[in-house]
Amino acid sequence: MKNCETTSVESIIAYMPEETAPPRKNGELDFQDPWERLSFGVVLALYEEKRYTSWDDFRDRLIQEIAKWETNEKKDNPDWNYYEQWLKALERLVVETGMLDKRDIETRANEFLTGERDEIFY
Repeated sequence: MKNCETTSVESIIAYMPEETAPPRKNGELDFQDPWERLSFGVVLALYEEKRYTSWDDFRDRLIQEIAKWETNEKKDNPDWNYYEQWLKALERLVVETGMLDKRDIETRANEFLTGERDEIFY
């Protein structure tokens, strides 16, 4: 895949291989919950802002997360959610590239879970 300066986000999404392509309904991206759309948008925004230089940086992590689910959880958990794997790949990307610290992500998630923080921006 080309670097982020020459490959548009629209082109990347349109030509993603079937095994990693986002779910679609009637040709449109299909989001069941607001967090799915948000996590999708964050990945694209980080790419457009050149916070990582190759789409493969994200795609490879997404492929790994899907493979982990298929290997480990598929047997015990029939509930598939593509965007859960997308979010795991996003979290890995921002931690492994140094954009965020894992503790910061865990702290913020805990704040939402406990109700200490509740604002969400759309």
